[in-house]
Amino acid sequence: MAFEKLTDNIKELTSNTEQYIKTSAEYYKLSIFRNSMKGLIGFANVAIRATFALIALLFISVGVAIIIGESMENASAGYFIVGAFYVVVFLLIFAFAKKPIEKMLLMKYSKMAFNEKMSETTVTTAVTQPKSTIHESVH
Repeated sequence: MAFEKLTDNIKELTSNTEQYIKTSAEYYKLSIFRNSMKGLIGFANVAIRATFALIALLFISVGVAIIIGESMENASAGYFIVGAFYVVVFLLIFAFAKKPIEKMLLMKYSKMAFNEKMSETTVTTAVTQPKSTIHESVH
């Protein structure tokens, strides 16, 4: 009788361990998917905004170059002045902006990746769901 009870406890422990491992694996799959999609969506948003910002900057730059060229009565001078301005801006960014940009990106994406509130909710939901529901939700 004691042997049967021990055997039942071992079977239950094995079953619970298997369920825990499967639930943990499902949680990590969902977490990786969530974080990768957030990154992809963030990248797409930045790419779209940057594209339109660069197109606008191009037209503004050409307009400013034309205005400078007309005021100096030399069209090419306006383009060279605008080009020199962008070279100076590039050199300033290259020299001084590496650390602030790196810090800003690390802060933003670490908050996104390590959102503890979302993780606790997901874990609680995954642990309290029946085994069959978890299996069905994955497939």
